[in-house]
Amino acid sequence: MQKTVSFKIEDNFLEELETLSREVHLTKSALIKQSLKFYLDNYDGIIAKTRDEDPDKKLIDHEDVLKEYGLL
Repeated sequence: MQKTVSFKIEDNFLEELETLSREVHLTKSALIKQSLKFYLDNYDGIIAKTRDEDPDKKLIDHEDVLKEYGLL
């Protein structure tokens, strides 16, 4: 079952999304879904690899990183 999600994005980001959508012949929705899936698949892999390499290594919370760089 699919659910509808609504969110706000900056104008310039929407322009990039629309441009890429036209270039790759995907709807904006399909492009966002593919991008999010790619991000989540890779994010999980990065965390797993980091934990495998050093189980005692402290991982920094994603939200803390965003705050550090003024993105949140």
